[in-house]
Amino acid sequence: MRGIAIVLVVICALVCATGAFGQAAPPAGAPPMRLEPRPCALMMLRFLRPSVVPSLVKILSLTDDQTSKVTDLLTKADEAAKPKVEDQRKATKDFATALASPDASQAALVTAFEKAMKAETAIAAESVKTLFALRGLLTDQQKADFTKMIESRTDAWRREGMGMGLGGPTPLPPPQPPPAAGEPKPAEPAK
Repeated sequence: MRGIAIVLVVICALVCATGAFGQAAPPAGAPPMRLEPRPCALMMLRFLRPSVVPSLVKILSLTDDQTSKVTDLLTKADEAAKPKVEDQRKATKDFATALASPDASQAALVTAFEKAMKAETAIAAESVKTLFALRGLLTDQQKADFTKMIESRTDAWRREGMGMGLGGPTPLPPPQPPPAAGEPKPAEPAK
């Protein structure tokens, strides 16, 4: 069961990273393909980049000293991640190639998959390390604001029922207003 979940995570990462299915349109008259969301750790931590510093300054009201330290931290982390990202891209490409090969053995697929997951895990571990280092530079109030920012960035992955269409996340329908006083409550749609 764990192996199936891992394969689905890698496929999610492939779709997210390459947009392989994002450009394809379903055949005329075919219903859109819906995939249930799978955790994609790299997508959740991708915002930890030097380009986000101006937003962090604004959202967290960073001091000049904090801004300098955060910029330095994220720049160094970004540089250190480059070889790991390249390893992950290559491993993911190799896995996608093996997955698409009708001649690939199950053992070859598992080996390629494990290599891709190992590369992805290395990036995620460094991103978590950077996340904690960044939190260490913040005041208590800034940590609370940073937590709210992370919650908003990860909300789609934490909600139940969010689907993934061919073009990316499919938003949930807007909530229905409560019935007026005295009106019967509408029936819940079948799941």
